[in-house]
Amino acid sequence: MAEILKNSVCYLAGPIDFEESLGKDYRQSIKDKCIEAGLKIKFLDPTNKLTGLSKDVGDEQAHIQKYKKKRDWKSLRQLMKRIVKEDLRQVDLSDFLIVMVNTDIHMCGTYHELITAELQRKPILTIVKGGKEKAPAWLFGILNHEYMFNSVDECVGYLVKLNSGQGYLNNKWILFRHELDKLGQSEPEID
Repeated sequence: MAEILKNSVCYLAGPIDFEESLGKDYRQSIKDKCIEAGLKIKFLDPTNKLTGLSKDVGDEQAHIQKYKKKRDWKSLRQLMKRIVKEDLRQVDLSDFLIVMVNTDIHMCGTYHELITAELQRKPILTIVKGGKEKAPAWLFGILNHEYMFNSVDECVGYLVKLNSGQGYLNNKWILFRHELDKLGQSEPEID
């Protein structure tokens, strides 16, 4: 079996603020289903960061709520500048995004990440809660409707198809992780 997506890096975007699980449930579902499907994709997850003031979104949200309650806008701005910078940097490092769109929740950061990825010409797979019919019409102007899915299962099924070589990777799919791993390694000298 081809493993086209092996070692690719996916950023998991979606609502955190105002979302019941702080965005953890959907992201964990994607990761679990990809593992079950045998996909060897690496995930960057803003609810469980590699860097930052805290690695858990619950800690970040506690700070945010504390600053809001105290009306400490300067501290909130400093914290949020760091969070935005870290999350957008993860978008930069990714090969593609999976984005959860939930029109019942205001998704300021999600749309910022989505637009940043689109400006970088990255593939963006979008799961729309309630189906494509619930997607904001504007998204159809910037995203490929063929990359919009009604569920996590549909999205993972699409990734399985791509990974096996059965799907079409358009010119947005630039996968060169294997070559990056070789950077800095010199070729052995031949005497």
